[in-house]
Amino acid sequence: MCSCVLTMRRLLFTLLVLSTISVLAKDKTGRKQTTYKEYHVAVNGNDKNVGSLAKPFKTIRAAANKAMPGDVITVHAGIYRERIDPPRGGSSDKERITYQAASGEKVIITGSEPAKGWEKVQNDTWKLTLPNLFFGQTNPFDEEIYGSWYQGKGKPNHTGSIYLNENRIRETFSHDEVIKPAGKQPLWYAEADGNGGPILMNFEWIRPHGGAQMTSMQASVENGDQAICASVLDRWPFGYLKNGSILHFDGVDFGNGTDVLDFQAATLAKGGTVEMHLKNPDGELLGSALVTNTGDWEKFAVFNLKMLRELSGKQDVCFIIKAPALKSDGKTTIWAQFPGIVDPNKTAVEISVRSQVFYPSKTGINYITVRGFTLENAATNWASPSAEQPGLIGPRWAKGWVIENNIIRNSRCSGISLGRPTFGHSHHYQKLPSKVYPEPNGGQTEQQLIDYFENASWTKEEAGFHIIRNNQIYDCGQAGIVGCSGGAFSLIEGNDIHDICLGETFDGAEMAGIKLHFAIDAVLRNNHIYNTIRGLWLDWGSQGAQIIGNVFHDNNAAEDVFIEVCHGPILFANNILLSQHPVNLGAQGIAMVHNFINGTISGGMDRCAGGRYSFLYQPHTTISVGKSANSGGDWQWYNNILTGKAALGKWDEPKLPVKYAGNVFTKGAKDLANDPTALIYPDFDTNVRIVQKTEGWYLSLKVSSDWKKETKRKLVTTESLGKAAIPNQGFTNPDGSPIAIDYDYFGNKRNPENPFPGPFELSGDSNQEIKVWPKKS
Repeated sequence: MCSCVLTMRRLLFTLLVLSTISVLAKDKTGRKQTTYKEYHVAVNGNDKNVGSLAKPFKTIRAAANKAMPGDVITVHAGIYRERIDPPRGGSSDKERITYQAASGEKVIITGSEPAKGWEKVQNDTWKLTLPNLFFGQTNPFDEEIYGSWYQGKGKPNHTGSIYLNENRIRETFSHDEVIKPAGKQPLWYAEADGNGGPILMNFEWIRPHGGAQMTSMQASVENGDQAICASVLDRWPFGYLKNGSILHFDGVDFGNGTDVLDFQAATLAKGGTVEMHLKNPDGELLGSALVTNTGDWEKFAVFNLKMLRELSGKQDVCFIIKAPALKSDGKTTIWAQFPGIVDPNKTAVEISVRSQVFYPSKTGINYITVRGFTLENAATNWASPSAEQPGLIGPRWAKGWVIENNIIRNSRCSGISLGRPTFGHSHHYQKLPSKVYPEPNGGQTEQQLIDYFENASWTKEEAGFHIIRNNQIYDCGQAGIVGCSGGAFSLIEGNDIHDICLGETFDGAEMAGIKLHFAIDAVLRNNHIYNTIRGLWLDWGSQGAQIIGNVFHDNNAAEDVFIEVCHGPILFANNILLSQHPVNLGAQGIAMVHNFINGTISGGMDRCAGGRYSFLYQPHTTISVGKSANSGGDWQWYNNILTGKAALGKWDEPKLPVKYAGNVFTKGAKDLANDPTALIYPDFDTNVRIVQKTEGWYLSLKVSSDWKKETKRKLVTTESLGKAAIPNQGFTNPDGSPIAIDYDYFGNKRNPENPFPGPFELSGDSNQEIKVWPKKS
């Protein structure tokens, strides 16, 4: 047959195929469709497979490397010991990359490894020795917890953990303690041939002999944090200094001449060498000094650096931080108590190895869904709002993630992080340095850092817009959910959060079931938060936030809810608060509507460091328009039920007005504001208590129909609430639409003519037993 005829036939066949594909690629409306792939992963798979159901991959990592926007990764039953570092995200909300557990199958992704080879020492104590190479890049039993607002009180808390039958054994700091017979709480202790982790020291000031002192607040840093929080707010040392960090001090006054310079540093790790150069890192080496353990990250000591020659007058100098050399054959020895007849070599004993479980190594990985997994056992470090905020899982500064229907447990510090990858909150206390250096892999330009540094402004589309839904989050040392700025415009709903920062050997100011900074237009609804150090903490710039239909109880170390240095509007409606100290308002512009509150209420003007000025924003944006004092007040208390020790009016001198209407005070609660609309029943006992049954949590309480008969309450709406005074912004939904609290805790319609007080639209005189968690669908 003639070749030209064959060529013509091939061409016609190709055109027919393309035509068929074109038809198949359009729906009935003629719009183009895309064919997406589903990749499968199974423990008996092979990463050389194609990732089909019949020939699955073995690791989730292999599927992640293949998945493109719109694709789905389905993981089948088993334990996967890997960190998921997604190399890419989706392109839009409709074309996201989904990671999901196969329906009905139990899939565990863990940061731990089995630990075998234990040797009996004495009593209940066993010993395990491992090469440091076992842990990879970071050794959790060498790395110490560290960060701004973290207070270890001189104890070298490590990021590592030991798990016996999925329960965490607690760390002790003495070999003598660990070899004793085990008590109620078993303990472990470790010694490692390391430097204490990658973080080496904090650094505060330099002072040439005969010259002038210059502080870190007059200088700048590369590969470190410009300002970390020390014990007092007028000192902001350099922090997160590691091998290769460079400190720039320009115009240092050396006086008439000296070859000696003092500097102040602090470390709880092994420290390192501070190397001094003229002008820049490649400049003349002027000398070096060794920084050794000072006893705590905030316990500063003066170190002496003898220079190789004299300097005089004003000079530009820099300092390079260098880590001590590591042993090539370094080892880690762990002693642990296993009570009774437990043999750790025959029992489920694991040790944490990986710092994260599902966490990108770069920013901007958008539109990821993570669904249906058990995510556990991460050696996370402290999530500070002044630097990168690591979590067991988190987007690491991206937008549009959905994290839903997962069990998230046993994170050494934080479970879910929605926070920043670099410079954060503490910089708002100091002046902009002469130079700002973007963090390596921080994903932000110098100008973006300056915008955040000076104004707490960022590009709205950079991050946020996440959905954190229907997860169980527990046994985390710092926070269940944490985030500075990255939680803005997010929905956090239906989560069960408990056992957060209980029985820890450290403290700090970033600890709560949920802790968010700058939670602009965030909606937190229908969550159950209990047995935590503090239930919810909204901090700095949480403007337009809504806290609706949540139940808080047994958060007795601090408060159920603490709202601090925000200007509102913040809507707090239909919540149940039952802890000893349910509410603390250190902010303005808050509407407290239809809540049930049993316990001490406090609030007022901000007295921290003499009072702070915090940011306010153009409505529904991330563009700040300045700062304002936190003078307290501009609160509205409408249609709440208060009982126990609750009192309205016992405030710490709020400067802005406080409004009250339609509140009910029962036995023990007091109306110190003398509101003429209040209903006071000093002998009426609500008999409130919350109990756990097999099918969920129940609230028992007694109500009275008199609460509705004796007064007529108004329905609370955007119009009736008006505007928060300082930002001049109304109480609306994130999209700007008006609100009406015409629904109760369960979403039932309220009587618009005379709504019942508190979170439930009830009727009649009776003792009520109401299932409050899980909520009725």
